[in-house]
Amino acid sequence: MTKYATTLGSLLLAFNVHADLVGLDDEQLGNIDGEGLGFIFEDFAFEAGTDVASGNRLDISGIQNSSGQDVVLSVSQLYIAGSGSNQGANVIGNPVNLGRLLYPYNIELVDGDTIGIADKAVFEYAAPERLVGSASGSKSMLVTASETRNESRFPGRPQSDGQRVDRVTGIDYSVLTSRESEQADFGIRFDLEVANSRSQSLEAHATGFVTDGSYLRLWGENNEMIGNVGISAFADTLTVFACDADGNNCGANVTFSDFVLESELGWGQEQPVTFEVDSTGNFTVEIGDISGNCGSVNSTGGCADAAGRAYYDSFYQNGPRTDIHIGNVSVGNANFGSSTISNLQIQYLRATSRDL
Repeated sequence: MTKYATTLGSLLLAFNVHADLVGLDDEQLGNIDGEGLGFIFEDFAFEAGTDVASGNRLDISGIQNSSGQDVVLSVSQLYIAGSGSNQGANVIGNPVNLGRLLYPYNIELVDGDTIGIADKAVFEYAAPERLVGSASGSKSMLVTASETRNESRFPGRPQSDGQRVDRVTGIDYSVLTSRESEQADFGIRFDLEVANSRSQSLEAHATGFVTDGSYLRLWGENNEMIGNVGISAFADTLTVFACDADGNNCGANVTFSDFVLESELGWGQEQPVTFEVDSTGNFTVEIGDISGNCGSVNSTGGCADAAGRAYYDSFYQNGPRTDIHIGNVSVGNANFGSSTISNLQIQYLRATSRDL
């Protein structure tokens, strides 16, 4: 981690970290590549919008419902704190450490040749990295059991053999670099106002939340901004509930325990994600179509050329995937057990905002 030595040494002075600054000679300076910026937050707590009545909130206006009434969505509370925040009641004086010297958050320009994006300088924002776990043997938190299956992908088509995930057998916490003191509580409250009358609030709170292994990579091509996104998130609990306009008379809590989300969007240059804003101001995200990589199709619908078969075999074996696991879903006092989505792969996706 030599490349962070100078940057972090000066940056952390602002966070009450005391260390001696040591002069470097020309030879030592020559060994520092200056690739990027690493940063951490020590003793960090953030709280905003705790007093809804005083108007300390972020309003999203310009929306109308189907009846033509004005609708305002307000972010009236947002906090990040250490363990034991009690859904935002204990924030100030209850800090959390986000990252540490060995595993900081990074902003840097990456040589695209090293990550499958040829001849490009790639902007990367990355959370602390993950470790290869001893239980799972990979950087995934999910320990799974698989089975060999033989099944038709479509009626009347030839059968396909392969390994399929059968179930999740455990969660491998050893892949996380964030220690307990670096796992945050956070929450947000939305208030809904219809025709100048505040009618309902929705709250979401997470405990033991970490994003180790997440990243955002961006580069330019054909006058467009494209990139790849990796989301690796874990929470001990994720709770949502709705209340009345005053935040009282709340409904039953919906709680996800041992929540794991591991998702990759985009696959290097092979299947990039395009981000753009059109002339009307609407935002579009598009994950590239992989259907054009087969030169010719045989009578059974499969690739007739070796290059196309090799591409799709590589995509399904090594391409981006999404796994979601919830250890237990509870609504009020009722438990509904675990739920898992495994090996979800996106062949094409386009999402765009619309004017209401």
